[in-house]
Amino acid sequence: QRRSPVHNKPKLNLNISTSNRNIMVAVNKPFESTPTAIPDEEEGETLNVPLVNGNGKDNFTDNGSGGDSASAPVKKPSGLGESAPFWLFMLFLASVTMTVGNKYVMKAWGDFANTLTLLQNGTAVLYLAGSRYAGLLEMKPIDGQQWRVFAATAFFLSMQILTSLKALPYVAIATVVVFRNTCTVIIALVDYFFFGNKFSKLQMASLALTTVGMLVYAGQDINFNAVGYLWLVGNSFATIANTFWNKVFITKYTKELKVQTSYGVSLIQQIETLPIIFVCAAFNNEGGAYMAYTPLPLEAKLTILATCAGGVLIGIAYPKCFSLLSGTSVVVASTANKAVSILIGMYLFGTRLSG
Repeated sequence: QRRSPVHNKPKLNLNISTSNRNIMVAVNKPFESTPTAIPDEEEGETLNVPLVNGNGKDNFTDNGSGGDSASAPVKKPSGLGESAPFWLFMLFLASVTMTVGNKYVMKAWGDFANTLTLLQNGTAVLYLAGSRYAGLLEMKPIDGQQWRVFAATAFFLSMQILTSLKALPYVAIATVVVFRNTCTVIIALVDYFFFGNKFSKLQMASLALTTVGMLVYAGQDINFNAVGYLWLVGNSFATIANTFWNKVFITKYTKELKVQTSYGVSLIQQIETLPIIFVCAAFNNEGGAYMAYTPLPLEAKLTILATCAGGVLIGIAYPKCFSLLSGTSVVVASTANKAVSILIGMYLFGTRLSG
């Protein structure tokens, strides 16, 4: 049978393949199709996914679904919500506010470190829980296993905060940075030997130079205080332990198992710190915190409020950064933030770093 010329025209053939990893569309293959995929963190690329989509879901775990979906094809993500530079900047704002603000508050309200921590972490819990209830942040159901796993994180985080607040009245912010540099070197070594992360010769030289620099500083620290150094040693142990616990389990629960979002992890961590800090406050006899708060100058009260806001931001920024970057990268970024804090601290507190 003779066919009509119309039927001899090439047909438009759409081949659509969708998955969690890519979306490809080919048309009779006149050109090579390019997959649009969310790159892996291990590939060193950022995840350009909006923080919250139109339905109020956290796009960190495949539109908040946690697995394959029969919904419409996933479009190429855009926005700043999962951009590493964006969250590094948020971490910068939170870190500087918390470091400088906490030192100022502790000099004026120094006997109530645990009470200050309760205010900061309690504010973070209220924000996260309220956002979850209002549908602004997507969180998966929280089960008993998640509470057990992140109980260790809550303990390490509580110790980080407590030891840092205890040290700040005794040492310069620069000394805090030096101890953080020590953590950076140790974390890099653990990353190399136990997690298989490789470093270039330039990176290795930088770590060696960092080590030499902190040894020189420690030998010539005119602000040396044995009590402050002891608190910072404890802070270093808590920081290193928390870094790798977070890195392993945040990645596991949010990217591999996809049973929880990073917001849910933050909520679990912050809630579990509250009873720990409350017990510490009780043992430290901080029942007179309000009486000591009343006569504080307005600047100190506003600073307490600012650190509470910073606590909310840092509680969100840290898990996001850990999920987008290596543990070493997060600690290096945190250390760089402290450099700005040093300059601000020198101006506000009249700190001298040399004789």
